[in-house]
Amino acid sequence: MLQAISEYGVGSLGRELSVQLAHRALKNLQVEPVAAFLWATAEYNLDEAVNALQVLLGDVMVWGGTVRRVWDDEGRPARGMVLTVMGGGVQARGGRLEKLPSPAAFQDELHLAPSAVIFWAMEAMQPRLHRWVRLLSELPAGLVGGLLGGRFQVGRPTLIGGRTAGKGGAAFLVLEGVRLGLGWSSGWRSSGLWTEISDSGGEWVRRLDDKPAAETLAEVFGPPARQWAYAPLREFVRLYPLGLRRPDGAWDIRAPLHVEADGSLRMTLPMPRGQRAYWMVGDIESAARASEEALAHAAQALEGRSPALALVLVDWAWYYLFTAHETMVAQRLRRLLGRDIPLVGAYTYGNLVMPGAAQETRLLHNHITVALLAAE
Repeated sequence: MLQAISEYGVGSLGRELSVQLAHRALKNLQVEPVAAFLWATAEYNLDEAVNALQVLLGDVMVWGGTVRRVWDDEGRPARGMVLTVMGGGVQARGGRLEKLPSPAAFQDELHLAPSAVIFWAMEAMQPRLHRWVRLLSELPAGLVGGLLGGRFQVGRPTLIGGRTAGKGGAAFLVLEGVRLGLGWSSGWRSSGLWTEISDSGGEWVRRLDDKPAAETLAEVFGPPARQWAYAPLREFVRLYPLGLRRPDGAWDIRAPLHVEADGSLRMTLPMPRGQRAYWMVGDIESAARASEEALAHAAQALEGRSPALALVLVDWAWYYLFTAHETMVAQRLRRLLGRDIPLVGAYTYGNLVMPGAAQETRLLHNHITVALLAAE
């Protein structure tokens, strides 16, 4: 029987706090621990935290990393650390990849069974992320994960995979003996206003409508162009992503990480030059309903199984959108899940989803992703 226990806390040192949370979790865990998720904000040294956990938990495989906020016990975005320990009929292995491998080496490294579930994390500012995403589509199993980061001004995020933590590359955890129910949705819709991507290259959009991108932002949303390169607008721009039409008619939302000093937009995926993109806007009620839709899709995918854990990955844009209603999303999910299922929330700069083999891995911006884990 799959069991998971999650604990949230705040402390001064990462190694001490991780051990405290582990002791609290182990008191209530009735099975042998096999795997753990560890999320923490940027003030905690996760290298020390992982080393401390290895002393206490032994061979338990850990996955997670540095995020802007986690959900506290009330579902409020907060600084701190969340540790989730699980076990019971589960097999786990994990690790880190320092650089993009070849497809053959990638398959050999993970050696996956079709029934496996993969958890994947990468750094949001890492270049050529689209190559990683394309490589992940080759995997023969379901996948969920996200792009991690603390505040961009304070350094690179730490990624945790297996028994190690470090910067860059990718971190993963593979579980066997569990069923993944995956659902996602977004509260962002087209405003009807569109712009042409006049100049783009790599992860940058330099010009929109043949003007510096910041000037177009100023024309559409108001504040002067020079203010978009500075806080707080520099990161608030994630509230106003660009939408591209997919062949099936759905929206492919591409959100900037921030506005650069020269007025260009720093993206995570390349934007096609010369294409029309629509400005997307979000509203609280649509986003709250989207969280319920994501949970409903995830529960349906479990085909009647009872979930033991709910992992919720929330795009950082939602933090800004729900500033005046911080606990609304968690409260709606908790009402539907009940009180007994651990509800773990962390904020990302985009979520990775692939429900199963022979499907495309997608990098979702401005979405909420709900991953339910149940016994196989």
